[in-house]
Amino acid sequence: MLIFLTVVLTIVGLLHWFLYARLVSALEITSSTVLWPLRILAAFLALSYIISRILEQRFPGMLAHAMDWIGSIWIGMMWQFLWITFLFFLVKVVLVISGQWGNFTLETHEALGRYSFIAVTALVVLITGYGVFKATGAARLVEVDVPVKNYRPEWHDFSIAMIADFHASNTNGAERIGRWCEQISGLKPSVILAPGDIIDTPATQIRSVADGFRKLSAPYGVYATTGNHEYYVGMPGAVELMQRGGFQVLMNVHVALPNGISIAGMEDRTARSMGRPLPAFEQLLPDDTSDAQILLMHTPATGDVQKATAAGFDLVVSGHTHGGQMFPFTVFTKMAFPYHHGLYKVGSGYQLTTCGIGYWGPPMRIGKPPEIMLIRFVPDSEPARCEWK
Repeated sequence: MLIFLTVVLTIVGLLHWFLYARLVSALEITSSTVLWPLRILAAFLALSYIISRILEQRFPGMLAHAMDWIGSIWIGMMWQFLWITFLFFLVKVVLVISGQWGNFTLETHEALGRYSFIAVTALVVLITGYGVFKATGAARLVEVDVPVKNYRPEWHDFSIAMIADFHASNTNGAERIGRWCEQISGLKPSVILAPGDIIDTPATQIRSVADGFRKLSAPYGVYATTGNHEYYVGMPGAVELMQRGGFQVLMNVHVALPNGISIAGMEDRTARSMGRPLPAFEQLLPDDTSDAQILLMHTPATGDVQKATAAGFDLVVSGHTHGGQMFPFTVFTKMAFPYHHGLYKVGSGYQLTTCGIGYWGPPMRIGKPPEIMLIRFVPDSEPARCEWK
């Protein structure tokens, strides 16, 4: 753990040093009375998210809440600064290679550096504002048709609302979660499924979020399973808070609905690293095979998904990836999880991955807004469909 923290702090420190150096160079700051406050600010911002995590654990309250917002928003802004600055740097490289840069005067070099910094800052502020607006606003609807071989005609009006990754926290509390839950229930789904990462702060600090979750309502019930963050913040407390919010938490068990559909929930794979063995997927299927089997599994790991559909699950629903949440992380999450975002045919079944409804880290979503997936089963003679509205 010490080595990991050292590596992380070193990388974060270097990134902030780069941004600080770029600021000083672009604005030609030489006065020590200005440089030292900037150095202190850079150090503070570099440590702000870590400080907020420590305060959240040790001294919860208004100060921790404020630091959480500062640290979270700055992480998002930092990454925007880095990749946009990199794009401007590539333009300079092209000018240097082509020989054009040498034709500019020293005054032009200085002006280009100054105005490019101002342009980058303006872009970052605009992108951050847009990202926060999208992340905290209403969720978009995704309509999904899943073909199943044992389709029943009475399922024509049966709908499943699937959401994941609420990440209830100090910055994502009862009021916002309540609005999302009202939106979900307003779709009048027959059943609601939430495959993990519901809670992202120790339960004792955010007990009020249960009031927001209780606004979820469906005649066949509201089901959830654990994600990796429930283990990080204290799994027993997180599960108890989910239950108080009205979720029936499925941890390596299944339930049979009266219409011939079985819903199972597998604990997140993080449980293994904490000494909690997970059952084989076959053990989560009902003894008397239902007409359709759904599995809630937070992480869409390729091997696990393939084993689940091979075992007999018709549909596996997951979250975890956030669809990358914002650039450049969309690139990395696609590389890590082939079943990244959307509906995928896997063996004899399907994998459905949502980009989630909440956010983790920066309260920002760019290109991947909060979403609710509304699923319907259709006969296997009809095509699969995943359509963003």
